[in-house]
This record gives sequence, C-alpha cells and structure tokens, in this order.
Amino acid sequence: MAKALKVTGITVLLFIFQLTASRFGSYFAHFFHSTSIDPDGLFMQLSIHHVVQMIVALMGMLVISTKIRGKEFMLKPKYKKSGVINTLIFTGVILAYYVIVYIAGSYTRTIAVYDYELNSTNVLGTLGFQLFLSGPSEEILFRALPIAVYMHYMNEKSKADSWIAIILSSLLFAIAHIDLVYFTFSLFQVLYAFVLGIVYGLVLRKTKSIIYPMIMHSMSNVISVGGCYIYMALIR
Repeated sequence: MAKALKVTGITVLLFIFQLTASRFGSYFAHFFHSTSIDPDGLFMQLSIHHVVQMIVALMGMLVISTKIRGKEFMLKPKYKKSGVINTLIFTGVILAYYVIVYIAGSYTRTIAVYDYELNSTNVLGTLGFQLFLSGPSEEILFRALPIAVYMHYMNEKSKADSWIAIILSSLLFAIAHIDLVYFTFSLFQVLYAFVLGIVYGLVLRKTKSIIYPMIMHSMSNVISVGGCYIYMALIR
C-alpha cells in the first residue's frame, strides 16, 4: 500500500513537471514568428517548443541530481551491440509498417495527407525537426527523467519494478498526446504513443543509454512524415 501511494505521488509530480515543461515551451515559442524562414508555420515554433522543454527537463535533472547523489539519467552515449541491433530492427519494422499502411491506404483511399505545399522549405524544415529535435527532446522528458526517478524509489534489480516504471512513463507519454484543455485526441495516436513508449523504455533499460530510444523515436517520426510526403508526391 505504501509503495503504491509513493508511486502514485511520483506519477502525479512527474505529470505536473512534464506539463509545465511543455507549457514553457509553448509560451516561448509564441515569441518567434519567423515567416521568412517558415512561411507556413510548420516547424520553427515546434522547434523552439521542443528546445525549451528539453532545457527545462535537463534543468530538472540537474536539480534532482544535486538532491539525490549518484542519480543516473542515462544521458551518456554508450556503444551497445544490442542497442544498435534493436535500433536497426525497430527502424526496419516501422518502415515495413508504413509501406503497408500507404499501399493499403492508396487502394482504400483512407490516407490523410498534409494540407500544405511540398516545397523544399516545408519538407526539409519538418523532416529536420523530426530528425534532430523530436526524439532528443521527448525522450529526455518522457523517458530518461521519469524512468530514472521511478527506479530510484523502487528496486533497481526488480524486473517487476522495471516494468512498472516503463509502463507508467509510457502512460505519461500517451497522455501528452491528449489536448487536456478541450480533451480531444486521436485514440490511435494515444495507443500508438503508448506502445512505442514501451519499446523505447525497454531499450533504455537494456542499454542504459537514452541515445538509442532517441534515434528510434526520431526515425519513427521521419519515416511517418516522409512516407506521407512520398505518397503525396506519387498521387499528384
């Protein structure tokens, strides 16, 4: 009972911190209107948002590490053969999944396409954001931070506790894909985020390095967005 209450309290605090980091990102992003660089407003504000929320997450880690000696957030790059193999397998699976989705969707006419022009600025800007910022920012805030905090207050060597940390961090990641103001969301997107969160969390725990989940996260987003761009170009 005491453990359940402790884990619940940690989850609430993590949710508040993650929400605050995201809100800070949105607040500062509104000050940047670079229409000369991003005329359609597709990636500049998102980029600022993710940079700021990543900085807030890193500051939070710094504060925690000064309060809790020896706290390891697994931010250092580490070469792990299993990490490389898992990343390659994951990328291959995601690529195969989206190939099937777009082929099937082209016959059933169920593919939703983007409503903006596919010019070099939009394509390179959005793909650049997905490749360099989406994975690093979100994996630091939604994976490295919460899993490290959970495992500090639970048994590091317990597989059950490790699973609890992975599942709860994935749940928080899924909730982040819900508009909490109007409570609107895509059920598929929320479930998709939860499942991917489980995968990223397992790889993090196995490799002890957030670098591999970062790469996997970014590659998943690049393949998803880039796949839609290829599909849109082919159906013109």
